[in-house]
Amino acid sequence: MVVTALRECISCGMRFRVPKEEHISSDRFYQKKYNQGFTTDCPDDEELHGLLARGFKGSQKDYSVYIDVARAAGLKSGDSILDFGCSWGYGSWQLQAAGFNVYSYDISLLRLEYAAQKLNCLGVNRLDELPTKVDCFFNAHVIEHLVDPNVLWLEADKALNPEGVLVCFMPNGEPELEKIYGTKKYHQLWGRVHPLLMTKNALVKMAERYGFRPFIYSSPYSIEKILFHNEDDQLLGDELLLIARRC
Repeated sequence: MVVTALRECISCGMRFRVPKEEHISSDRFYQKKYNQGFTTDCPDDEELHGLLARGFKGSQKDYSVYIDVARAAGLKSGDSILDFGCSWGYGSWQLQAAGFNVYSYDISLLRLEYAAQKLNCLGVNRLDELPTKVDCFFNAHVIEHLVDPNVLWLEADKALNPEGVLVCFMPNGEPELEKIYGTKKYHQLWGRVHPLLMTKNALVKMAERYGFRPFIYSSPYSIEKILFHNEDDQLLGDELLLIARRC
């Protein structure tokens, strides 16, 4: 057993688990041991057939809201998307069905292979294998898993075309939620699986460091606000959304 603690960076407001994990042990964990139910468990053929038949509607991974957000962020049919952290392809498949050209990437080679073979996702084993710059660097509940969040920004900077947009969903780590949730529930948001707990301040600082202009929202999302680049006044939903473009 290991004693862990949640700390906050005084300069940017990011909340993070200590002790920190090394990249090698983290990669090994996600290749072999990471298990989070529907998110990671590749369904058998019968279950997958049912999910595809209804387009994942009503499932735990229904991307209808995420697709509405992507369109509100300016994406249109035919635009290219890199689904960074695609798991076994449920999101990539839905984004593709919505009319986008999708490249799928995941650290787990097993789940990426399933996405390619079972859902006809266009998988890339390495991000430097992308055949072209993309219009959107998309990720849903990925950044909180990273040992170093700078990895996401570095990859986004390399993958996006000059006019591209980063769309990033994650659990809401805003400090105000600890009072609303209670300490026990709030601290269930981090741990071995989630070494990072993101806040608005942390997202803004990182975006600006890499030359992006950020807009922050929380669920439930106002499509009108996203369309007109009006940020939420309060960030009290369960999920945070970052939309960022190069300055």
